Amino acid sequence: MVVAGCLTLCWAVPAAACPEDRTHCFELVTHVVHKDGTPVVDAAWLDAQIAHANRLFKPVSVGFFRVAPFRKLPASYASTNTRAQRDAIGGAWARGSIHVFIVEHLANVDDPGEINGVHWRNRANRSQRWILLSSIAWELTLAHEIGHFFGLPHSEYLISIMNKSPRADPKPGDRVFHSDEIARMKRRKKAMLKDRVLTSRRPDLP
Repeated sequence: MVVAGCLTLCWAVPAAACPEDRTHCFELVTHVVHKDGTPVVDAAWLDAQIAHANRLFKPVSVGFFRVAPFRKLPASYASTNTRAQRDAIGGAWARGSIHVFIVEHLANVDDPGEINGVHWRNRANRSQRWILLSSIAWELTLAHEIGHFFGLPHSEYLISIMNKSPRADPKPGDRVFHSDEIARMKRRKKAMLKDRVLTSRRPDLP
């Protein structure tokens, strides 16, 4: 795999904690593009995404946390426009955690325009996968992409955040996972723990 440039540790900010009422806590290893020394999103932006994901994943008894410092991505990834860039950005991937790469602009590689996020598999080794988020992402985008990480396809359930169709009801902030999706993610969670795709831990424990 191509290593994604200089992935130096930086931006020492307080960690976003996993809720105490969850059976399993999974680390989000976060990588953020910096331009002229400035991150393309701030810590509050990312923590709002994580908080939304933690609320929606409560029925799965799963929570997510990040630890400081974040990892720095070079400005060459600010506009991630190609499949090759999506593959290369995951150079710091490691088993056991969910890696989240945050860029300024994320192109739709299938049609013109930009997208908010994507769950991406390395084309050279599809067992390696990660999440990319654009700086324009909605607050629920991370939760949507983690849904894909947990095996969910796009959905036709109106209530579901996995449903991409434009609709006024329910409002984006009221969308959750359908009960069928929750059951599917519970099964997938067990499989990922067994295969050590994810390692369950809490930020306050060794």
